[in-house]
Amino acid sequence: MNEYLDTYFFSGAQAHKIASEQNRYENDYMLQACYYDGEKIDSDLVNLIHLPVDNMLEDLAKGIYRIPDKVSLDGLELSESIKMEIEANFNMSLIQVREYRKEYNKHYIKNLKYASLNFDEPLRFYLIANSETQVMQYVSKSIAGVLKNAGYEVYYDLYYGIEDVGSTQNISKFNPHVVINLNHMNNAHINNDCFNFVWFQDPMPILMDAREIMVRDRDYIFSYQTIYTNLLLKKHVPSTKIFKQEVLPVNPEEFFYDKSIKREDKIIFVGSFYDSHNKEDFLDKKIAKQIKEFMSAGNVLSYENLDAIFEKNSVEITQSSRDVYFNEIQQSYARNLCVEWMCNSDKKVDLYGYKWELAKNNHIMQHFRGIATKSELNLLYNSAKYVLAASGQLINTQRLGEIVHAGAIPVIYDSRDITDEVNTWDDECLYFKTQEELHAILDNNLEPKKYRTKEMLDFFTYTNFLNTMFEQINKKLNRET
Repeated sequence: MNEYLDTYFFSGAQAHKIASEQNRYENDYMLQACYYDGEKIDSDLVNLIHLPVDNMLEDLAKGIYRIPDKVSLDGLELSESIKMEIEANFNMSLIQVREYRKEYNKHYIKNLKYASLNFDEPLRFYLIANSETQVMQYVSKSIAGVLKNAGYEVYYDLYYGIEDVGSTQNISKFNPHVVINLNHMNNAHINNDCFNFVWFQDPMPILMDAREIMVRDRDYIFSYQTIYTNLLLKKHVPSTKIFKQEVLPVNPEEFFYDKSIKREDKIIFVGSFYDSHNKEDFLDKKIAKQIKEFMSAGNVLSYENLDAIFEKNSVEITQSSRDVYFNEIQQSYARNLCVEWMCNSDKKVDLYGYKWELAKNNHIMQHFRGIATKSELNLLYNSAKYVLAASGQLINTQRLGEIVHAGAIPVIYDSRDITDEVNTWDDECLYFKTQEELHAILDNNLEPKKYRTKEMLDFFTYTNFLNTMFEQINKKLNRET
């Protein structure tokens, strides 16, 4: 049961106090909304919403934030009878507000569904993101920035967890020609003329459950990994609607070589500890030990190798969940083990990210420097000669693009044997499969044969994604490309 109900406060001070707690629920995606009466408070808290009681009914009905579930009279000196009367009247008003909000939401959905679009106008792009996502909100923001710089009108709609999920007010008023969605289809409410480009970068539930995926004529899906392409095909998504996008690009205005920053002879890693293999129901400890020993000997975790390990231990994996399950094992063990190897080296090491205390490794924690914000990444990558990249199967991660654009040398866990990527940048990166190989790179201050080639820098931009998107738009509109 949710203990953090959205609340209307008659005391601004009390509202500010509760809003400051940033109470969250439902896997941290929902943030307690705190409305308040009285004078406006100077605050950056997104969940502290000024709403004078005189305007409450109309503003709540027309708003996009969740309607409060209760009223708080804390901080006011009132008799119990007056408090009961205020609460009763407030609750009656909320019933009316919810009916009005429902009608407004229906109105916005209808307007959006049947909106007319003039494609002779400059294209309008709409992107939605959630502030609790660690990666995808910034990918959306970067795409928005690139489109804005190209002269397009863009609405980057960032949700903080206090919004009415049934509201389409923002997108309805903006009436976009094109929407770009990351990890979600979000196509049920848009009109048939609107283009929808979806980019699956993670194994979302819609890819793995029994639900059908509705694909409109103007829906186009980008797949980050072959595993997601196969899941889409199993859901009967036409292959003509799926495009391989093997890289999460970066915005060169956000990641660049800054010669004003002193580059130290050290290696850094920025990323979270993967704690899934610490959960008792994720992996048997005996198998976990074998996987770690297998990797430490220089073997890569291909699905076939993982099949052999599980078969050796008489553990059956259902075929429907095998690829996603093994992919999670690959990612978690590659990252966590490589960071452990890095922290065992004699080189200066800086580690940033979430949850590393869960590794329960004092040696790792000696190198832990805290959480790094998105705005700090370019500075961090410019401050180090080497940056670690450790993915179980992929080479072309967003991290690699950030590293290269910032001018550091990528030191990569070598999964080239099992990747299906075309570009692996053999001459531009330094690869290792064991702790000894990693330490040899660092101890001998090795450098790649090539450094920041134009081909590699261009590859890690949004050019390919945007070119494919505009190609499909022009093709559908019978325009010359």
